Amino acid sequence: MRRIRVSSQLSASHREELERIVFFNPDQGLVTAPLLASVHRYGVPTIVEEDGCLRFRVEAYGPLQTFYAFDDSATPARLAGVAMFTRENRVSIVVLHLAAHEDYTAKGRWANAWVVPQLVAAIRDACLRTRGIRALRILYPHETRMVLRSARAASPGQSSRRVRPGR
Repeated sequence: MRRIRVSSQLSASHREELERIVFFNPDQGLVTAPLLASVHRYGVPTIVEEDGCLRFRVEAYGPLQTFYAFDDSATPARLAGVAMFTRENRVSIVVLHLAAHEDYTAKGRWANAWVVPQLVAAIRDACLRTRGIRALRILYPHETRMVLRSARAASPGQSSRRVRPGR
């Protein structure tokens, strides 16, 4: 079983591997239409180096939050996938791009590592820890919207019990 770790930081030493997974991925043809729609709407993701780490940005939002999946079973750890996301409004996070090394896709030799689902789960967990976020939207392979909490849900630490005036 592969040991997958999700991190928000990626050393600049992984640049070539990151470029290959994101920009030259042999499986991109499977998601061409939604991928192009995302690029047209938000801009082409560009890699930016800051303080020895790599980040992404797009024209529509600027810097993006990014999670990287590493296979710690390999020595050194191998970059297995990447997910770029941002807060699109006060109540929703949108995942703009997801990419996995072909060895970790559904047809790859390490498909059972579940890299993309682990990245999505990490984003979902971050959404649940972020005040005000109620939904997560993923643009491809097909647009999906997850409702994480209802508009009436109490904020963490607050009682969900309604208090009626005069009681």
